[in-house]
Amino acid sequence: MMKRITTTALILLLSSVLSSIGAEPIVLDDDKIAKSLSSKLGKIVDAGGIPTSKALSEQLVRKTCQLQLPIAAPQKKIDNVYGASLKSTVVISSIYKCDKCDDWHRGSGATAWVLSSDGVMVTNYHIFKDKDVAAFGIRTYDGKVAPVMEILAASDLHDIAIFRVKGEGFEPFALGPDAGVGEAIHIIAHPDHRFYTYTSGNVSRYYKRVRGKRRVGATVMAVTAEFAVGSSGGPVINDSGQVVGMVASTRSIYSPSRDKKNPKGNFQMVIRNCVPISSIRALIEPTKE
Repeated sequence: MMKRITTTALILLLSSVLSSIGAEPIVLDDDKIAKSLSSKLGKIVDAGGIPTSKALSEQLVRKTCQLQLPIAAPQKKIDNVYGASLKSTVVISSIYKCDKCDDWHRGSGATAWVLSSDGVMVTNYHIFKDKDVAAFGIRTYDGKVAPVMEILAASDLHDIAIFRVKGEGFEPFALGPDAGVGEAIHIIAHPDHRFYTYTSGNVSRYYKRVRGKRRVGATVMAVTAEFAVGSSGGPVINDSGQVVGMVASTRSIYSPSRDKKNPKGNFQMVIRNCVPISSIRALIEPTKE
């Protein structure tokens, strides 16, 4: 004799089936994101009171800043690093006007991430260096656009810029410890305007990168997760959703060649360089209670 299924049992059964199917994937509209950033930021600049890139570049000499960072929660692996990190990862871009029309145009874009709820964010030094544009601004995942108002601290050697945008209510990342070699990491960035692209990999090594005649070296964290132009400034995240580094640059390795037609030789691999979180922390002085 068949047993009758109660309404409660049926609801639980349906809930179980639906959860096993999973939520629909997030579908992004890259063109919409790009256009909303330039149009909204252009209106803000038209209203006045926004610093130009030249004014911001003069502040890149600031070495440290005082910030009160929240105490990070104990490390606990989370199920969806991508979903948990979207609101804390932003698009950063410049805007300018050309000589042919009155429209605002978006300049080269990159990635940045939120450090505090009152608008302090982090990206690479080279994003602001030697730029001549009307203004810089950011766009959050949920469409909020804000102008960059000030560079708080920066390091050319380590390729770091800590800056403040206008506004409040941003969702910050927690800062984690330096990731160990072999540790799993996740990157969310905007390679070539493919906004909010996720890649993953591991820390492959730490090394000293020597620059200039003084042979001054910065500690670099190399990773296996892929990134490309536009990913600069992207957060490198651990399994607990904490930032452990920041995307910086790539360098390709070619095999030695004696072929004049192919002087570089055959391509072999890409070294993916990131800023370790300890270098970012070094620019931040805790505020006095």
